[in-house]
Amino acid sequence: MQFSQNKFVPKLTKLGAYFLAFWMLFLLGRALWQNWDLKHSILKLNDQLITLEQQKKDLENLNLYYSSDSFKELEARKRLGLKKSGEKLVVLPATTPSAESATPSNFNEQLDQEKKTIAGVTAPSKIPNWLLWWQYFTK
Repeated sequence: MQFSQNKFVPKLTKLGAYFLAFWMLFLLGRALWQNWDLKHSILKLNDQLITLEQQKKDLENLNLYYSSDSFKELEARKRLGLKKSGEKLVVLPATTPSAESATPSNFNEQLDQEKKTIAGVTAPSKIPNWLLWWQYFTK
């Protein structure tokens, strides 16, 4: 019995050494994976940080613009119709004749007339561009 136990101990030691080596390789692989994953997370967060900093800078610029006197003056002119002292307001007539003659009573007539003018506009030709060039140079 003693003889077989001597053969069993070196095999058990060898098996223990293989298990220990495998376990160390497993731990090393897991640490490398965590390191790789953390690096990619850091890169993504840095990209987000750069994007957020750019958005912050853009918002600060917009805030400066909106608080400026030129923006306030422009908005007062556009939305409120205000003007500076000494300026004269010029009102131009509407350029479309259909807008002048459109009333609620003749709305349907105006609508039919506009449909006819739109229908009268021809669509672009379906002739290929190369054929148009060929016809241009050969005729």
